[in-house]
Order: sequence, then C-alpha cells, then structure tokens
Amino acid sequence: MSTNYDELAARAERGELKVKPGTVRRGSEAAAEARHSLTNATGATSLEEITRITVGRPSIGARSGASPVVRARVTQELKDRIVELAEREHRNESDVLRDALETYFEIRATG
Repeated sequence: MSTNYDELAARAERGELKVKPGTVRRGSEAAAEARHSLTNATGATSLEEITRITVGRPSIGARSGASPVVRARVTQELKDRIVELAEREHRNESDVLRDALETYFEIRATG
C-alpha cells in the first residue's frame, strides 16, 4: 500500500479506493472502535479526557471561539500564593486569577 498520503486522499475523493470486505463498522461497533482508536492515539483514559484533548478548552463567556489570553509577570511569592489557593480550593490557577480580577474591578467600580 502506498504511503503517499496526498495521492491516497486524491484517490479516495475520486472514489477509486475499495473497502476491504468485513472492515466496515456501523453503529455501536463503529463508536467502540473509534473510542479505542482515540484512546490509543491520545493516551486518554476517559471519553471526557478524549473530548478535552481533541476539541480543546471551552470558550470563556458567551462567545464561541478562542478566548482572549492575558499574560503578566508576577513575583515568585505571588505565584506561590496563587498555586496554594488553587490547590486548597481544588481549582486551576486560571479560575483563581479570573475571580481575583473580577473582584478587583468590582471594587474599583464602586469606588
């Protein structure tokens, strides 16, 4: 079998490739084989983990698509405090920082 994937793709699009008898999967058999293939390819252990790896992180807020990213340098002491709080509250650092920023702006808005 050829490993020229561009040529194989072109042949598939032209309908020139034949399906091997007994290899077509449908319904629950197809779903199980797809889960098995994705598990092997990603190293994931659950369907939720596979989804997170293959789809990516969900958007923050109502908009779809990539969420904006804010980066800032902080002191090691502040970083340690963020990590400690996130671990104590069983949250990730991004959630802690988002909450901190929202609280900061709410306090600033009320004067």
